[in-house]
Amino acid sequence: MSEERAFHDLLNGVLTGDISRRDMFKRAAALGLGASALTTLGLAANILPGTGSLVYAQDATPEPVTGGTLRVGLQADPAAFDAQVSSATALWRVAEHIFDTLVRINPDLTVRPSLADTWEISEDGVTYTFHLHPGVTFHDGSALTANDVRFTYLRLLDPALASTSASDLASIKGAMAFNGSTAADATPTSDPAALRDAVGIVAVDDVTVEITLEEPDASFLSTLANASTAIYSQAFVEANNNDVSQVTNGTGAFKLDEYIPNTSLKMSRFDGYWDSPRPYLDGIEFTIAADDTARTGLVVQGSADFIQYTPLRDVDTLQANADLKVLGSSNTNIRFTGFNLNREPLNKLEVRQAISKVTDRAPMIESSVFGHGTAVSTIFPPDYWAALQVEPEAVDVEGAKALMAAAGYPDGFDTTITSWSEYSFLSNAAIVLQEQLKQIGINAQLVMLDAASMIQTVYVDKVFDLAVTGTSGYVDPHGLVFDNFGTGSGGNFVGYSNPEVDDLITQGKVETDQEARAGIYQQIQTILLQDLPWVNLFVANQFETMKTNVFGYLHIPTGSDITLRESFISGE
Repeated sequence: MSEERAFHDLLNGVLTGDISRRDMFKRAAALGLGASALTTLGLAANILPGTGSLVYAQDATPEPVTGGTLRVGLQADPAAFDAQVSSATALWRVAEHIFDTLVRINPDLTVRPSLADTWEISEDGVTYTFHLHPGVTFHDGSALTANDVRFTYLRLLDPALASTSASDLASIKGAMAFNGSTAADATPTSDPAALRDAVGIVAVDDVTVEITLEEPDASFLSTLANASTAIYSQAFVEANNNDVSQVTNGTGAFKLDEYIPNTSLKMSRFDGYWDSPRPYLDGIEFTIAADDTARTGLVVQGSADFIQYTPLRDVDTLQANADLKVLGSSNTNIRFTGFNLNREPLNKLEVRQAISKVTDRAPMIESSVFGHGTAVSTIFPPDYWAALQVEPEAVDVEGAKALMAAAGYPDGFDTTITSWSEYSFLSNAAIVLQEQLKQIGINAQLVMLDAASMIQTVYVDKVFDLAVTGTSGYVDPHGLVFDNFGTGSGGNFVGYSNPEVDDLITQGKVETDQEARAGIYQQIQTILLQDLPWVNLFVANQFETMKTNVFGYLHIPTGSDITLRESFISGE
């Protein structure tokens, strides 16, 4: 079979939905297809099967060309650039163009090399040896070394930084002992310096890093693609007294030139970028447009070439615009109501069950994501390999009232719902929930906060009752489950603790057979449905919209825009 025939057969299978995104990349690699063909297939893979809408792909993708500045509409202000201090998604949607991690995530959610060209894993699954790409430099011209990798990871774990993402590296030998070395309950003999030195991260030489885990961890490689593990220059961080929230020096494709809070950012091409000839663009100019109407207006009126988080109410209209193309599909995200389990009466299971019974997801999906979402009662979407296949329960107001009475609140109570003012897909869901709770006498005051205040209030200070929020970007289930439901985990803002779940989390981490792992995570989801630390609401689709002369961009289900590094502008 000729390469051209093989390409067209593969393309047709992708467009009809007969070939999955994962199988597409495997078959393309086996056929030895070129970069242009892979780009076209990547675009086609983002068509929703059965839509027949070729707005998502083009008949031919030109060869990459250099030059031009891409104008991008951002959904939210990053506020800062240190992903080890802040876990805000908006931060990483900017920082991922400035920094690199050891590995990256492909559009099919597999792991690919980045700063680490290759790696070996010991037979017992405990020791990882990473070989860095030679000749990598930071934006200031200094060389990347294995010591920078070690420094970065130890900084994330350092209890003095108090990072809520420190658990990302919990699998590393000695990591959590060091991370807790200044905790109030630390033993008097704890020596922070000694505990730091005992962490299983060794710079073997300038280009080799050896990492030893406490035990096998099937999620470890994908975790190293997380925002929190972007590699920093030790010299630069130390020169800035460990405060790099407003200054940057990465190894990424672009350098930060200007940042005007709540307004704009400008980046220019890093000529010393290690993955030449990328980036093809001379630069990226970001306009911060949190308002959905404003962001859509940017690309429709021609003030932007690309917008992230395409407002879901506008997707159908934008798809019909001949000057634009829309990429996207379902993403690895979950939107939910989280309960502060340390507050009465939300610490009562019957109250949480009552709230679950009056939660009607259909109007939430309509008002929040304009129908571009899937109602769920579990943490994973139905098409995810570890999902528990259960349907959300039907609304039962009378049953909810009975539960409220059993909990001692037959007339309801007053409470608050805290959510994100900058994310309409969450704030709208909070408004709907507020109305639904009135059916059982719960009068909830809405507290809408900007990103920085939301993170501080809910995730750090934990001053909230109910929170309508979300999480996204996971690849492996372990990170999502451990961070949010592991006892004492930094991301476990609701205060959930169940020894059985903790044990299952450990089992899921060390198990390497995917079918067996799926069974473990399904057990966890079953318990979570019984304990209800969250009421899961929906999984939202996510789309990016761009002009038809923008090529090379591939949608990644984690929400990452990192493929702007491979993007280029060709033609008018």
